[in-house]
Amino acid sequence: MMELEVENCRQRVFQLSLLLLCFLTLRSSAIETVNVVDFCGQTIRGDGMIVNSHQESKKYYFVTMGTDCHLTMQASSLKDKVQFHFRFFLVYSLLRVAPLSPAPLFPESPRGSAPLNPRLEPTSGETLGDPCHAGSYVQFYDGRDKSSPPLGPPLCGKSPPRPVLSTGNYLTLRLVTRGTQPRVDFVGDFTSFRLGFNQSECSNEPYFTCRNGKCIPLSLVCDDKGIDNCGDGSDLEENLTTGCKAGQLLPPEPPPPMATPPPTFMNPPTMPIPTHMNCAVPDSAPSHESVTGR
Repeated sequence: MMELEVENCRQRVFQLSLLLLCFLTLRSSAIETVNVVDFCGQTIRGDGMIVNSHQESKKYYFVTMGTDCHLTMQASSLKDKVQFHFRFFLVYSLLRVAPLSPAPLFPESPRGSAPLNPRLEPTSGETLGDPCHAGSYVQFYDGRDKSSPPLGPPLCGKSPPRPVLSTGNYLTLRLVTRGTQPRVDFVGDFTSFRLGFNQSECSNEPYFTCRNGKCIPLSLVCDDKGIDNCGDGSDLEENLTTGCKAGQLLPPEPPPPMATPPPTFMNPPTMPIPTHMNCAVPDSAPSHESVTGR
């Protein structure tokens, strides 16, 4: 009985220690922010980051002409894939290059200012095949650089596209501005994730299991930017699993004290006590004759 209670107590202490460790990890981590044009041609690696088109995103457009810049995102673990989700998206050009060829011909540079083809046309009316080829666009590649297979068509317009998922450990985002008067401004975020339908893929590492079956690093749960990294909001819900409360991470509550029963005392067995006890003392003193043998 006592051994079982001790074992239960040890398990509670271990669980509390694990929760405190997770809490300290989550509190100390913050989502970093990178800019595509500032990290042009580089590879960033982490659990997740916010990716802006440029430093003044959500304030001013990025208007540099002739930009051809790519940023590669690498998941934090070799087992993970990369998900990119646009939260804000404006990518187009007021005047586009005449559709001479579908592929851009500009060298890669973070703040390119190469001269453009002088044949320009207004943005009214779409060209056949690819509506973005004559203007600014974003293209994703399923790998570590822009020579990898493209993921979907080029993206442009004024509405956030659907999330993009890699099939491996890398995902590359490429930004191209074409034509004159480009208008580029976007905000997105990438998340390292793995599919958690097989629980062993997540249970042995510090990962959070989303309701949709994905698993994300614990550092992204209830993050300081309030980003829905799971894609279903389960990493931001106010419950005991995430520890979220109004967008803040709360410390885990200690387990309730164990109710210990009062110790039980065993009564010793009762034995009848004789009224006359012989403690090796003769009942009567020996006579003088028995001692001398006379």
